[in-house]
Parts: sequence; structure tokens; C-alpha cells
Amino acid sequence: QPFTVMAARRRSVLGTPTLPDIACGIDIGGTLCKICLFLRDLGDDAVESSGPLRATRVLQERLRALVDSPETYGKTGRRDKQLEFHSSEIGGQVFLAVFETRMMPTFIDMLKTIEVPAEELNLSWTGGGARKFARRVQEALGVEIPRHDELDCLVHGINLLLDLTEPQIYCVDYKTYSEVQNRTYMTEPIFPYLLVNIGSGVSILLVHEDGTSERVGGTSLGGATFYGLTAMLTGCDSYEQAMTLAQQGTAANADLLVGDIYGGDYSEFQLPADLVAASLGKLCRPNARKKVSKADLARAVLDMITNNVGSLARLLAKQHSVTHVVFVGSFLNSNQLSIARLAYAMDFWSGGKLQALFLKHEGYFGTFGALAWTAANSACAPAEPRQ
Repeated sequence: QPFTVMAARRRSVLGTPTLPDIACGIDIGGTLCKICLFLRDLGDDAVESSGPLRATRVLQERLRALVDSPETYGKTGRRDKQLEFHSSEIGGQVFLAVFETRMMPTFIDMLKTIEVPAEELNLSWTGGGARKFARRVQEALGVEIPRHDELDCLVHGINLLLDLTEPQIYCVDYKTYSEVQNRTYMTEPIFPYLLVNIGSGVSILLVHEDGTSERVGGTSLGGATFYGLTAMLTGCDSYEQAMTLAQQGTAANADLLVGDIYGGDYSEFQLPADLVAASLGKLCRPNARKKVSKADLARAVLDMITNNVGSLARLLAKQHSVTHVVFVGSFLNSNQLSIARLAYAMDFWSGGKLQALFLKHEGYFGTFGALAWTAANSACAPAEPRQ
């Protein structure tokens, strides 16, 4: 329920982890699966070495070849090379990728064929799919992968990235924002902050400086709602297609605006003529239905979801007396439209008192949180045979 505290405070793992030579964090959401692969720098000695160090180098080379091959990602996946980075703090390179969760059976089959023993990958995972696919992975790979709470991983992943990479936090001017170059990065402390995680659905957390957090609200209208409605309305076959359509459309061709009702601004309540009065409201009119395009429908659905999230976030920020609201989640990955719309929504609904903040590695924080747990666990352990 949006305005009910759903859980007591939980503490995330704090501090920079000491990762194994190979580690992999996986966040399996309802719509998208995100992967973070870490390969430690082995140094020049590994080239001529023998024994365990040489074996590790061979395994790393196999994984690098897998990362570099376009065939790895199939029809729904992609490598997020622009977000990858090298970190001296953790001593290695981080690789990032994402694909649609419906392709998990194919991903599991691939893991069986990459000639890297599953226990050497030091896998750790989170998200609802970590529970859903646990038995299937155990049967396929012969290992039991440690599973961690997705909200704990989210918060810890953010705290970890804030320490590892700079700059990370940014805000935008919604009036001009369309490209990464228009971001304004900031370094000042943001605790306490409201964390709005937009995945398949939306969870909203209150995060404190001591590493604790609590879930204070959420909504079922999230990224999966956008994809599902857009697929039904337009016939698109993938999340990427849905987002591409939205970028080409004009929401005002499908939405009923304040100006459509009042003939201009609703000045008594400071509502401008171009404000949405009813999402998809023009579709009630037969003539409008004939003129609206698939791209217009996709854009209207995207704006509807985004506006709802922004409005809810502002109300919860006011309720908890928070001035910093951070939006994250796979829904925002390469989604410039929603980033600008959220910036607008927060500014509009707060009367200019609140500013939407974003993080460069949106969508991957759960994977970083899961990755960090590999430092505290022996990660994959051989599965006990079932009786």
C-alpha cells in the first residue's frame, strides 16, 4: 500500500568489499535480468605463471571472450559498455549486461556450455527470479547460488557505487534535457534520501546515513506495466521496441489535456493548458482514435507511468520530511524521456521545493549489492544431492 510502512529498518553491508578473482552478481527482476561481472587484475606475472594463477587467467580469458561476443546477448540482451568501469579500490574491471527475464532458460543453458566451472564464477544473486529459478539452476549447474534480499542489495549497491565511482549523482534541467552531456553532477551528501526503485513495479525506500533503510511505499504501476500495455496496444515484441516507439511519439495526441477541457489554462488552480488531465483520455473520442499512431500510444503510456511515480514520490517525500529524492531502476536505463518527465513532475508537484536526483548506473545497483556479498560468502557451493 502506497502510504504504509511495509518493513522495519534493515541494515545494508557497509564498506568496500574484497572480491575474489572472479565474481558475478545477478539481479533477476520480473521483466529484466541484470548481470555484473568482476574480473580482478592479475598482473603481468599471470602471463607466465603456472598453477592456480594460470588457471584463473585462462578462466578470465574465456569470460572476456564471452563478454566481447555479440552472440552472447541474443535478441533481447545488450552489453552496457558505456557504464562499465575499472576500479582501483576493488582491483579490477566491471562488465555489465542486461536481457529480458523470459530468456532465463536460454541463459541457464548457456552457463552450462561456457567451459567455466560454476563454482569458479562465485555467483551471487538477488531479485524475485533468484527464488523462482533456484531449483532449475541447481539442477543444471550442480551448485547452490547464495540468494540475498533485493532491497538490501539495492541499498548496498548504491552505497558501494557512491564510494567507488565519481561522479554518480546527477540532476537535469527538464526543459533542455535530452542527452547525457546535459547532466549536472553533484557530490554533496544526500542522506537521508528517498530511494524510488522503478523496475517491473515500484518500491520506495527511506535510506539513512547509518546504512539502514525501510520500505515506505510503492505502486504496482511500473516498467512492466509500460511494456505490457504498449505491447498490447502496438504489437511490439520487445522492451527495446516499446521504448523506441515511445521516443517517436507525441503523448498529447492520445492524452486529454487541461486545455482540451477548459480551452486554456485552469488558472484558479494554476494548472497549465498542456498539463495532462486524463492519460489516454482522447481515445474516448472516435476521431482521435483514428488519428493516433502506435508511437503516440507508447509515449502516452510511458508518460502515464512516469507521472504517477513522480506524484507518489513527492507525496512520500513530504510525508517523511525528505529533501532528496533519488530515482533508480532498469526503467530509467537509456530512458531520457522519463528522466526529464520525473524532473518535471517533482518540480511541478512540489512547487520547485524538490529536485529529482538520478544515478549513473541506474538499473544495476542490485547486481552490485549481490556482487559485494561474494566477498562475505564462499559464493557458489556444490549442491547437496537431493534424496
